[in-house]
Amino acid sequence: MMKLKFLSLRWKLLSGFVGLVLVIVLSLLYSLGQLVELRIRDDINQNFTEAGRIFERIQDIRFRQLRQTAVLLADIPSLKAAISTSDTNTVNQKIRKELRYLLDFDPLIPDSLIPESYFTNPDSAGLLMVSDNKGVPLGQLSSNKLPGFSIADRAGVREALNGEMPTQTYIWKENERYYNVISIPIWTGYNLIGSLTYGLPIRQLEAEQLSRDIGMDVIFYVDDKIVAETFGDISADDKNWLNKKFHDATYEVLTSKQASTSEILLDSENWLIYLAPMFQLNDEVQGIKGYYGVAKSLTSALIPLKNLQILIFGIGVFAIAASVFISIILTRKITRPIDQLVEGVQRVENQDFSQKVPVTTHDEIGKLTSAFNQLIEGLQERLLMLKFVSEATLDAIKKDLTRIQPGGERRDVTVFFSDIRGFTAWSEKHTPEQVIDMLNNLLSFQAEIVKEMGGDVDKFVGDELVAVFQGSKKDQLAVQAAIRIQQRLPGVLSDEEGNLAVGIGINSGEVVMGAMGSENRMDYTVLGSTVNLGARLCSAAKKHQILISNEVYLNLERKIPAKELDSIKVKGIENEIQIYEIVWKEKSKERVIKLGN
Repeated sequence: MMKLKFLSLRWKLLSGFVGLVLVIVLSLLYSLGQLVELRIRDDINQNFTEAGRIFERIQDIRFRQLRQTAVLLADIPSLKAAISTSDTNTVNQKIRKELRYLLDFDPLIPDSLIPESYFTNPDSAGLLMVSDNKGVPLGQLSSNKLPGFSIADRAGVREALNGEMPTQTYIWKENERYYNVISIPIWTGYNLIGSLTYGLPIRQLEAEQLSRDIGMDVIFYVDDKIVAETFGDISADDKNWLNKKFHDATYEVLTSKQASTSEILLDSENWLIYLAPMFQLNDEVQGIKGYYGVAKSLTSALIPLKNLQILIFGIGVFAIAASVFISIILTRKITRPIDQLVEGVQRVENQDFSQKVPVTTHDEIGKLTSAFNQLIEGLQERLLMLKFVSEATLDAIKKDLTRIQPGGERRDVTVFFSDIRGFTAWSEKHTPEQVIDMLNNLLSFQAEIVKEMGGDVDKFVGDELVAVFQGSKKDQLAVQAAIRIQQRLPGVLSDEEGNLAVGIGINSGEVVMGAMGSENRMDYTVLGSTVNLGARLCSAAKKHQILISNEVYLNLERKIPAKELDSIKVKGIENEIQIYEIVWKEKSKERVIKLGN
């Protein structure tokens, strides 16, 4: 009933109108969503581009501030005099007592945001180190032990000891802290007496200040690890995962020689990451590699889009509800006459011709209703005429059998007969219901095997099954079907039916196949001497025995074991018939039953 209602014109009109509104709403939702998402992504990309410019300005500011401060320090006569003594105590005292207060440890961070300890504690401030003209350290701002080896191989120092002024900053690591540094030569007249390295710390405080300035999260990725970030509380696993992601991104930066943008999933949020280097991208990168990273939550940025989608979804639901209400009113007026016509058809199906369908409109539906009422009148007349027609004629009309004419055609087939042995004695001891159950069980089991082997069951005659096999392998298939029936029969029989068995006869040859009988009663079957001989072989077969004719034996081409038996005389055939028995196995034991046993 639900299926008919769904297929009705009313439901088609309703679903069509609602579907149109739904398509429009979904198209609008998708278009606006794509437009807003594209706009938001463009804004984020522009912010990233601006962040890249900020980083470039930071690099330039740091470089100029470091270079200017370092030049001023290297030109102080008292520092040159201390270096000339080659006494580390003298140089350390000069740096820590006098020069420390001349330093501005970060041009980007306001002094009000820097703790006092950064100014008073030399170990919390920036990097300042002086070496002689061989790179041996003579003094440093930090109170830690001065390195006892030459620093000439460090990034930037070799160039300074060769008298070259710096063209970029480098990254040094001192006491588990990282610094942006430059190294400049120290001259006394025309004599190069040493180098001065000055650097600003890469720290969390700077990352937080940059994050406030640009409105995005900031990451410092130095020496293949994150040294500062403003994501907040993230787990150790997430931090390790981020380190791996940044490691992959830095490879892309070095390969493409430009900053890169990538998208990652962190803590159930999609993030866009912009990564820019702190060093010059050339063929040979000196020192420790460091990168600025800017991150923005794409999930948070797309919240306006989700809000818009919710709004449009609400409007769409309202539009669909309104369309359903309006379409119900419109389609009811259109489909009511059709519903009445359908009810009239259903009454006709139930042979109720007593009522006519009322004509309520003057359109095409009204014309159809008038034609239907005229049809009902004609059916009433024909119903009265059917009382004078026989049942056989009615069946022929219903089944359209009047086109089938008696007759047949010659075909080369293999006929298969099987008969239940011991059936008569068994049936005398059981009720008709038990006999029918047993017979249906055995015949169904045999019919299934015949069908599996490609045969066609022609008919059932009492406890006998007649089947036909056709095709190039008809004989082999018929014999294999017989073997399977004999092999599987013990598993089908119950303990009470244990004395029952099957005898099978198979013959091959030309038959007449077609509709046989009169015009009033016909049967589609096979006839001929081949069929008669197959039936005789089945009658001669004993329990568990499969008998085949000489024609079947020759067609088997010795592919299935068979044993020649004595010739037999059958009714209707003048000469004796040479027959063979199929050798088959049951439970791994060869079983051969000779004719006459």
